[in-house]
Amino acid sequence: MFFHSAKKFLRLYARLDWLALLLQLTLLGIGVFFIYGIGQKAGGAMTLKWSRQIIWCAVGGLIYIAATVVDYRTLGKFSWAFYLMALIALAIVIPLGMVLNASRSWLNIPGLGMLQPSEPCKATTLLFAAWCLSHPFLKHSKLPLPFLAAVILAPPLLLIMVQPDFGTALVYLPFCLALLFVNGLSWRWIGCTFAAAVILMPLGYTFLKPHQQGRINVFLKTPANFLFLAVSPLLSENQRETWQARQEDFFRDTETKGGGDWNAKQSLLAVGSGGFYGKGHMQGTQHILGYLPRTVAPTDFIFSVIAEEYGFVGAAGVIALLAMIIILACRTAILAGNAFGASVAVGGAAILATHTFINVGMNFQAAPIIGIPLPFVSYGGSFMITIMAIAGLIQNIHMRRGITDRHHHHAHLTT
Repeated sequence: MFFHSAKKFLRLYARLDWLALLLQLTLLGIGVFFIYGIGQKAGGAMTLKWSRQIIWCAVGGLIYIAATVVDYRTLGKFSWAFYLMALIALAIVIPLGMVLNASRSWLNIPGLGMLQPSEPCKATTLLFAAWCLSHPFLKHSKLPLPFLAAVILAPPLLLIMVQPDFGTALVYLPFCLALLFVNGLSWRWIGCTFAAAVILMPLGYTFLKPHQQGRINVFLKTPANFLFLAVSPLLSENQRETWQARQEDFFRDTETKGGGDWNAKQSLLAVGSGGFYGKGHMQGTQHILGYLPRTVAPTDFIFSVIAEEYGFVGAAGVIALLAMIIILACRTAILAGNAFGASVAVGGAAILATHTFINVGMNFQAAPIIGIPLPFVSYGGSFMITIMAIAGLIQNIHMRRGITDRHHHHAHLTT
């Protein structure tokens, strides 16, 4: 009996997506490599960050393995419990959380340090939303899928916005749209949902704190300059002067060091100065000299450090690795054989793609600076746990690929 179970276990794990696993391990190694270099040049407490990152990688690895052990359909049946626990953690943050970067988003866990509950909530919400939206009973009920998705997403989004953490909240929309698309929602509905979100963004801007508005302003500054150049031939001299005066007044608070514009400018300088091959390992002057603050160099702006030290080749290589992982996740969705597995895999791919797109955009001043880390590479425990859980769930689906909807929500896998 034991040998039969062990044989089944080994046969199951032989179906791993080995290429995805290799790519993920490579990115984890790249992250530790650059965090080590940043810490050695910065000195002080920063020199320990690489060892802490290794610990978080190990913890994330255990969660990755745990996410593959139990059949993902069984995890789906209990996804409501994971979702509820995540909401309770988010609710606890409001009165008891620690304030960092003007957001009350962190809990100080004895023995573990600072954790951000809004990060693992992405994984639990993805699992629960995928289960509900793909469930035959709910899917074919009279409840519209967008309404059901809104009911599921509203509690975590509201609790996250109260903190407030605009960047984390923003990640929920793309994977929600991906889940709706996989489960049969028409492009018209998806387009209307996206349009409504765009229309409501100016309203949401008014509720942001000044430092958060400054981060959005950095993103708006470049298109505002292009718009002025485009229409200036049509304006009188007085109108041009008025436009420029109002624009300068609007963006004034982003110019100071530590303001929204500072990190973006230094990051852009780092990326541009790296050239094709870069300056060499631990030779990036922007973070070594402190122009790119050492507190953000290993987290939100680690991509600019890679681009400065290893140039276009290194930056393009990291993007290519992430793109391949996202493509492999989409392939797993196609092979899944049932709507729930496809939903989780596509939703996970959407989270990975959103983080990659926004983080790289932040480093190029092409996206708002909203504190979105680079998957598998950026320093941090909360996001490492989250991204490894999502990657583990996708592996779970790949290992058990080919299970049809006929078996969905019923028996355990028989391999």
